[in-house]
Amino acid sequence: MGDDWDFYIYPSKGLLGGVLILWKADIASFSILKEDDQCIIGDLNIFNKGEWMIATVYGNKDVMKRRELWSNLDEMSNRKLPFIVGGYFNCILSQDDKRGGRKFVFSQGPKEMADFLNMNDLHDVGFVGQKYTWCNNKSGGDRILERLDRCFLNSISINKINNAVVRHLARIASDHCPIVLKILNNPFQKLGIIKFEDVWISFKASSFIIQRVWRRNFQGNDMEVFNKKCRSALKDLFYWIKARIKDFSLD
Repeated sequence: MGDDWDFYIYPSKGLLGGVLILWKADIASFSILKEDDQCIIGDLNIFNKGEWMIATVYGNKDVMKRRELWSNLDEMSNRKLPFIVGGYFNCILSQDDKRGGRKFVFSQGPKEMADFLNMNDLHDVGFVGQKYTWCNNKSGGDRILERLDRCFLNSISINKINNAVVRHLARIASDHCPIVLKILNNPFQKLGIIKFEDVWISFKASSFIIQRVWRRNFQGNDMEVFNKKCRSALKDLFYWIKARIKDFSLD
């Protein structure tokens, strides 16, 4: 990741579990408050921007073991800090979070998760991107999709983040979608700078957009034409992705 990144690892057990936390050491520090195999809770101190409590979750599929997760998070949630809880919860809250497989039942697991969120002032702020974050990678009638990965914010953090929203990125090398929450404003956004994102190449349409730009006629010498094509392709990709995110229908 580079010399300016620091990290903390909670090791896996064989091929299961494991959590990796990374942060840029030149803009923030992260101190561990509590850890176990289901979550790492720590204080993220962003220099000149304040302190945030962050919990990274890897929930157990067993309802009884998941109670340890709720207990550990509940123990820390009374601190008067912006609190963000995100990760893989291994539990859904409604039929709307699932497609395929057995019909959803509001059983003990979902009930305990909902009670924990209500008691600890944690809220789902919505998302953009594809609806489900996990897929069993089967086809036809055996295909199951669920929203197992989420991000919850307490009222303090919601008040500090303007237009808080979680982004569901594309599944590429995993059966899970990466999820992203931006807590600081992008200083480059106002300058109109567009940066190429690697995830764009995961969409088949990106190659057609680039081909379409490359077939256009541009005036100038070879280097000028090349630069114009690169800028035009980047711009077209950016606005296509921006429009696509507003109405994601990918599964």
